[in-house]
Amino acid sequence: MDFLEGVDILQLSESDAAVATRCVDFAGQMARQLGATVITSEHFAEDKTFAGRGKQRKAQPSIDEAITWAGASDQRLLLIATDADYARFEGVAAVLVSFEHNASEATLFADSGIADLLGDPSRAPIIPTGSFGAGTAAYGVLAAITALTTRMKRYGVKDVASVDAAGVLAWVNWKAALTGELGRDISRQGDKAEWPVVPCKDGHVALVYQERDWRPLIEMIGDERLEDERFSSFKQRAQYRDDYMSIIRDWSETKSKRELVQLFLDYEIPAAPVMDESDLLTDPLLVHRDAFVEVDRGETQAKSPVLAHRVIDTQAHAKPTQGKHTDLPLAGIRVLDLGIITAGAGVSAMLADLGAEVLKIESQTYPDPFRAWAGDAVSPFFKGNNRNKYGLALDLKTDAGRAAFTELVATADVVLENFRRGVLDRLGFDYNTLKQINPGIVLASISGQGLSGPGASATSFGSTLEASSGFSVNARYADSEPYITGRNLNYPDQTVVLYAAAVLTAALADRSHGMHIDVSQRDVAVFISGETIEQVSMGGEVIRQDNGACFATADAKWIAVAAPDNSIDGQPIGQWIAATTADDVLSRLNSDGVSAALVLKGSDMYERFKDSYQFQRSPNGDLVKGFPFQMQGMPMRVMLDSPGVGEHTNQFVSTS
Repeated sequence: MDFLEGVDILQLSESDAAVATRCVDFAGQMARQLGATVITSEHFAEDKTFAGRGKQRKAQPSIDEAITWAGASDQRLLLIATDADYARFEGVAAVLVSFEHNASEATLFADSGIADLLGDPSRAPIIPTGSFGAGTAAYGVLAAITALTTRMKRYGVKDVASVDAAGVLAWVNWKAALTGELGRDISRQGDKAEWPVVPCKDGHVALVYQERDWRPLIEMIGDERLEDERFSSFKQRAQYRDDYMSIIRDWSETKSKRELVQLFLDYEIPAAPVMDESDLLTDPLLVHRDAFVEVDRGETQAKSPVLAHRVIDTQAHAKPTQGKHTDLPLAGIRVLDLGIITAGAGVSAMLADLGAEVLKIESQTYPDPFRAWAGDAVSPFFKGNNRNKYGLALDLKTDAGRAAFTELVATADVVLENFRRGVLDRLGFDYNTLKQINPGIVLASISGQGLSGPGASATSFGSTLEASSGFSVNARYADSEPYITGRNLNYPDQTVVLYAAAVLTAALADRSHGMHIDVSQRDVAVFISGETIEQVSMGGEVIRQDNGACFATADAKWIAVAAPDNSIDGQPIGQWIAATTADDVLSRLNSDGVSAALVLKGSDMYERFKDSYQFQRSPNGDLVKGFPFQMQGMPMRVMLDSPGVGEHTNQFVSTS
């Protein structure tokens, strides 16, 4: 469905930074594929390219002309990369995307601390190739676009949203900020990472197994040496890691990626091959999902990725808009939140931030596993991802729990879940059942790889999806295996929050239909590589965009530089940096117009952004996730602490 149909978007840029135009172009392309008419200029990608396709082209207007254009209709919005104050845009709908001076992919990853999570601790942090920085920021921009358009459609109110591009990536890296504030910086682990990447016959695979998976892993490999008492517990395996990893590596090197995929499915091991663009184009699951469409690239055809959601069923049912012009975009919307861990719970948190009433539903026997993550009594990560919600305790495996949930469905607008495939059906609440209770209900299914297709039901985590989506192949040294971020970040878990919240917000602007929306985390990450995928599909060679490198300074800090081949005072830039302090390096490079930034650890990143909207304090003082963007006329706020299990049950469920 074209959720943004009828909306006109004019995209502009006052920035000369390539990363800024890529971000705006990418966000505009997603808005176009959601149904908006997007107007662009020669400043952006050509019309046959991935980002430029399907847009209306005209000469770039001045900002004053653009403001006049936007003010002439209630269905027009400006999308602009600018450092201008939002007051200049008062009275129109506008998303203002800001970038630091001389911004680049390198500085986005450095400023946000994500670079510090990639690579080996004895080597430089990794700046990924490709456009992952611009693409990630663009998902934050898309969320801002849908928030403003939904507020316009529901209430006729225009607002301005601010998006700090580096701040979006910092928000994605929220776990590093929360950990850093506690004085426990997380950083890259390299070959000692809990979840390894190992070689296979034709590439690499990422093994993201939990404690419960160790026995099936031994059975899959079939090597009795893994039965050694030294490997019988997580703690002991950490001590003897090199010994057991050599056994696993010797085994994996004898298998192809295709063989390993089947073994992982057979033994239910959370693992995935590291896929490049050629692998993605022929992947059976992506083919099943129709993840690519044929597009015109001049004299030839190419395959291009489509957006990461599918509307798989709808039910006509008009529901009047509730709320008033002073409300947030989703005021009057009730969400039944069955989401757990990061992805599902993160999406519902964003819906709450946008004004929805979110009821987090757990049971006393199966609370959200994030509550006790890493042994904490109540994990800071749980608190960070579940503020602004009410807590209900319902056991959907009992008659009483199902009856209470049925009553809530009748009053709700959204049911959101990210269970393993088939769990919701077995509980008796598939979409067909839900729409019988409430024809206007929107069921949002957030999953690793979609609802159906070969291997869709396989256990997946953010880091397996980094491997299988094309991210990891872009995160490596020239002479090394690819890297995954592990539980420190789980990159696709975070980006799907931005995308799914954006799509759901847009879907809730027009309440003429109930529907079932399927959102794939993997597809969200795949979409960012659209331009490269198109080139590969035409038989072109993969030329990975070099976004820079990191160099150690004389005072043992890391500087990310977008132009690593430059020379300074006749010396190679790395050699010059090694003899210079970080402050002097940045002063010199910035004055010379070279894009460079200090690679921040989580605690440093938090210090940089702590007074911004990306991080907030809940009412009891806990540091929690803030917002990837902020609306100026009606700002989002954290009003509620994370709830206890069932803390508000009696407030919403009849006990009679």
